Amino acid sequence: MNNIISDVFALSYEPAPNLLVGRWLRDVADRSLYPPQEELLAAALQNNRCRFWLLDMHTQLVYSPFLLEWLGSLLSQQVVSVLGSPVFVACVADENHRAEIDSIGTETLLRQQAQHEFYPYFFTNETAAREWLADSQDHEHRPPGRA
Repeated sequence: MNNIISDVFALSYEPAPNLLVGRWLRDVADRSLYPPQEELLAAALQNNRCRFWLLDMHTQLVYSPFLLEWLGSLLSQQVVSVLGSPVFVACVADENHRAEIDSIGTETLLRQQAQHEFYPYFFTNETAAREWLADSQDHEHRPPGRA
């Protein structure tokens, strides 16, 4: 499956590592940056209820304040109840966004999401994100530590 959802976002499924991979194709600095949750859920359901997502947003020049709102709305769409739990989301962002990623707002969101077995974590390189997702599949009921 390789699906271009919009002119800024592509979605694919990699069966061997069992990953749903979303990639932002170019920089967009507004709400249109984030794809409809329904598209992500439908793709996950079509691919064995895939609960391991890699979201590559390194093309974004500015860390959007809407990102945390979008991740929160994924939980409100009841991703965990639809796909089963837990759900692991590795977000790959540019190193330039480290301060925002490490902010109290992001840390608070991560703690709140974990209470519902929805685990979004941020990485600055795709290799580390993929390793964390692979480890997550080995630890089905709890997230492994971050590298």
